[in-house]
Amino acid sequence: MKIHHAGHCEGAKRPKQSHTIEIASSAFGLLAMTILLSVTLFATGCGEITYPKEKLKESIIKLCKDEYNLDIDVNVAGNTVAIYLPVMNLFDVTLSLSESVQDKIQDVLLSASRVLLSTDADIKFYCVIAQDRRLPEIQLVIIKYVDDVKRAFFRDISRGEYFKRTLVDINENPQAKKEKAITDVFGKMKLEKEWQDKVLDDFFRSPPSSMEGIGYWHGKFYIKNITLEEFMVEQMANRVKLRFREKENLKKYAPKMITGKFIEENNTKFFLISFSSESLLFVPGRVEKRAMEEEIFTNVFEVVANVIYGYKFKDFDMAKIIEKNFNTELIVSKEDVYLFKRKKLPIGEILGTIKQEMAWTN
Repeated sequence: MKIHHAGHCEGAKRPKQSHTIEIASSAFGLLAMTILLSVTLFATGCGEITYPKEKLKESIIKLCKDEYNLDIDVNVAGNTVAIYLPVMNLFDVTLSLSESVQDKIQDVLLSASRVLLSTDADIKFYCVIAQDRRLPEIQLVIIKYVDDVKRAFFRDISRGEYFKRTLVDINENPQAKKEKAITDVFGKMKLEKEWQDKVLDDFFRSPPSSMEGIGYWHGKFYIKNITLEEFMVEQMANRVKLRFREKENLKKYAPKMITGKFIEENNTKFFLISFSSESLLFVPGRVEKRAMEEEIFTNVFEVVANVIYGYKFKDFDMAKIIEKNFNTELIVSKEDVYLFKRKKLPIGEILGTIKQEMAWTN
């Protein structure tokens, strides 16, 4: 499927999606779903302000209703637009994302891209939150960066890279999880419903502090002003998982608990990727362990460097990678990240800075 370029704006007919997406690999399989969005890029406006910022929310709602008969809700937090899509039968009998829902998600993504690429509103990110009306405790969240959509349109990034820049997650609704824990306590205290709601409103129904808290619950959006730094670090963690799952030579390892953060402290800004790894093969001694360590750190660092360089991001001081199982860390400066990507610094010199705080034992 190609992205067509034309000298004028034109519409596109979205083809029928023929595959289903298994929940077991949703974080990666759902990226394949977004291939259909590529054909919609040229169906947007030609840089004209078709949808003024004063009517941004109403424009997305109206487009979804008029063209796809979808009832959605929209909210804005800073530079981020969130779209709530209630559906029936989010999953089919095989616990895969149902084809009808996949179609609806594509329609919403198309509508959002059409509006956001033709507005004067300063929007950087948009997300779709899809929930089954009967089971809103489970949600599908898709987050995209508007500039990535523009770059894909101009073929400044490849189709594969564009897919990797889409964050997709199926999770337990974070606000539902939080409120359930609190209401369970209230139940034991036999607190009246009126007071329960007041306490929840005052202390537990605030906007999320991280992207992990994004969601929709009981008629309210839980969204935040997404930063490029946190969007990038979430990508790093997802891409590490994907690389270790897809590459045959890495399947012998079992990286766990992969998390990413962007931290600012003591006048220093850095990306932090932490994880625990285990070898599925028996590793007898120090030399073999060192080889395993270098292979793991090489691949994780390459992912981190690829994301940083791909966005040409420079407002940071270093990247830190921590492997918790062996208490080992790799710290690479911003300058060395760019030297590596420009092929002026070999990976061997990067790996030579690995710091191990716990001695190897045979």
